[in-house]
Amino acid sequence: MMKLKHVLVLFLTLVILSSSVSALTIEVTGGYRGEPVSVTLDQKAFIIFRMNNGTPVYAYGTEAKFLPYVTGELRIEAIANGVRSVKIIQITEKPEEKAGGAEGIKQGAYYLPSESRTALGALLKASELRGFGVELSGSYVRGIGGIYEKSMGETSGWMYSVNGEIPMLPASDYELKPEDTLLWYFVRNYGDGPSTSPYKIEIKVYSDWSFDIQITPPMPWGIEGEKEKVEVTPKITPTPEIKKVALLNATENSRKFLVLQNTSIEVNFTEIPLKLNLSISPPVEVTIKKEKVSGIIFNNLYATPLEFFNLELNKSGKIVLNFSISKEKLFELNASPHDVSLLKFNEKWVRIPVELSGENETHYFFQAEIKNFSLFVIAVEWKNFPLERTDEAIVKALGWLRSIQREDGGFANPGEKSSSLSGTSWAIMAISSAGEDPRLWKKNGNSPLDYLRRNVHKELDQMGTIDYARTILALVSAKENPRNFEGIDFVELLKSKVKEDGQIGDYVHTTIWGILALASVEEDVSKSVEWLKNHQNDDGGFSWIQGGESDFDDTAAAIQALIAGGEPRDSEVIRKALDYLREGQREDGGVSYFNELSSNSASDAWTIQALVAAGANPMEWKRNNISVVEHLLGLQEEDGHFKYNKDYDSNPGYMTVSAIISLLGKPHPIKPEFTVSTSSEQSQEEIQKTPEVSKTPEMTETVREELMEEEKKAPGFEVTLAILTILVITLIMMRKKGG
Repeated sequence: MMKLKHVLVLFLTLVILSSSVSALTIEVTGGYRGEPVSVTLDQKAFIIFRMNNGTPVYAYGTEAKFLPYVTGELRIEAIANGVRSVKIIQITEKPEEKAGGAEGIKQGAYYLPSESRTALGALLKASELRGFGVELSGSYVRGIGGIYEKSMGETSGWMYSVNGEIPMLPASDYELKPEDTLLWYFVRNYGDGPSTSPYKIEIKVYSDWSFDIQITPPMPWGIEGEKEKVEVTPKITPTPEIKKVALLNATENSRKFLVLQNTSIEVNFTEIPLKLNLSISPPVEVTIKKEKVSGIIFNNLYATPLEFFNLELNKSGKIVLNFSISKEKLFELNASPHDVSLLKFNEKWVRIPVELSGENETHYFFQAEIKNFSLFVIAVEWKNFPLERTDEAIVKALGWLRSIQREDGGFANPGEKSSSLSGTSWAIMAISSAGEDPRLWKKNGNSPLDYLRRNVHKELDQMGTIDYARTILALVSAKENPRNFEGIDFVELLKSKVKEDGQIGDYVHTTIWGILALASVEEDVSKSVEWLKNHQNDDGGFSWIQGGESDFDDTAAAIQALIAGGEPRDSEVIRKALDYLREGQREDGGVSYFNELSSNSASDAWTIQALVAAGANPMEWKRNNISVVEHLLGLQEEDGHFKYNKDYDSNPGYMTVSAIISLLGKPHPIKPEFTVSTSSEQSQEEIQKTPEVSKTPEMTETVREELMEEEKKAPGFEVTLAILTILVITLIMMRKKGG
């Protein structure tokens, strides 16, 4: 029988074993002055280099390098999950290497010693041998041979490349290799490259570390002829008061800078020129990337984006962003300076406070304080749209919808004999779009979901492609699981309707609905999207059937399906469809099903949803100064329901739910924005199993791993938990056995 002391011994043994699992292993190579010391770890860790007990240098990851410039003791410390490991090595002088040949030189005219085998070191060595000055600020090259940055324009300066490529490292950190060709060249602007540079210094390194120097033009600036060897100490003038920025890399859509002192960075490759004022401990790398968008819904923030960009920094700090927007652009958008926002993505879109800092005859000027790095959007927020849940039109419409709910929890039009799956599914989507839980909409103790549960098996044999899709969309909007609803997998049923070429069901409109439903559960619909794009008519519209005449309802639905399926909002297909949809707007501001017909509330609703999906403000979609939104609101009756058009009042249930969804700015598929109530009849266990179907937008990778967050984690928590579990189980067994 196991005694308590035996259990404690077991516990301590497991603790010791768990400690060994978390141990950090440090492997170090190198040890000569002027050559990098490489560190490799068996897990990500915070790494501290300290030379001769001086200023620490930090790194993070599984690999790091440190370049010692002096001899002495180098202490390397790694920290991960509360475990520390230390290694101390001696940095010494490396014995001088000898080049072969009669004079000790095989190929080049000069020899490159080990301490000069970086892009900057080789330049300084060349300057000694050829007699031209190099002016530095820290390790940043301000000028060579009397030619300085900004001497030929605001963006002019010195850059370097190795073997035709621009390294992403400061010149002092880039280690040369035998057979490298180093080129220092002067650029007058971002478009300049080596071929258009007026001044170049080429340093060709050979296999034995001998090298040659070629200066272009042959009689260089400020240098009197070529000198075989002139012992000239490079002029190094630290100028900390001068603001310094080095352009490390430039492409059509991005710029990468090395900031050596607090300064301003101006970028003009974006449509809205940006200026960044940095207050960060230098040096710091800053990358700005331009992104292409035409419209986006920012969670519940509805806005037209003007500039979409990534800002990446390799350390945290404060930045003041300055930008300007033309008054003409704001006038086009029917907006004022107070509508301008800066939105930042951090798991979700949030506003950054923007201050109007001034104006002139043509522009307004703005500034905002931002921190760290993220995805940003300069945008103009929409006015008077979408409606709020508390607006009178929505309150009245929801009130009317609640009044037509049947005793069984389902929905149907007034006067119809019984509830229907289709009417109830539409009602669920409208309720969810208003941010309400359909489980709490009860009549005689029955909710719409209760109705579906009781009746879905009865109707299953008569259901087709559209029915499967509509049911999936309703369940997703209600935070139910369409893959297992009352034992039925509606997703697989719908997927069985997908043909080899991507068509879903037998028609265009069944494919539209199939894409919306399958996209809502994150199924791959790319083949179906291509099929739908291939069935766009020449006029830009879509029909309900292959080869049929375009209509505005199916076109509006197709726009939503394509965008839900991944089609870019600014693609040619979407642009043509929107152009066609514009033709459907009548003189009263509303939209019709066909050109020959009058405008109606259903077509209004589909159009509004399509515009929101495409990032266009439907309040600006006007004819005779009447927007499609205003026309739809004009069809609402006093009791809250919406008529079909000004003359007919047919199918009020469908018209009303469509109006609610569209006026709240919710395109299909509806993403739930409510918390499932634990007071409903659904069990807590079922609620926890309900899948989260809302999906964060895919993004360019901009967020780096935060060291401090990693350090906050409890060290070895999983291992400790396992040990305690074993201990508790053992004690329980002992107690049962009377031990």
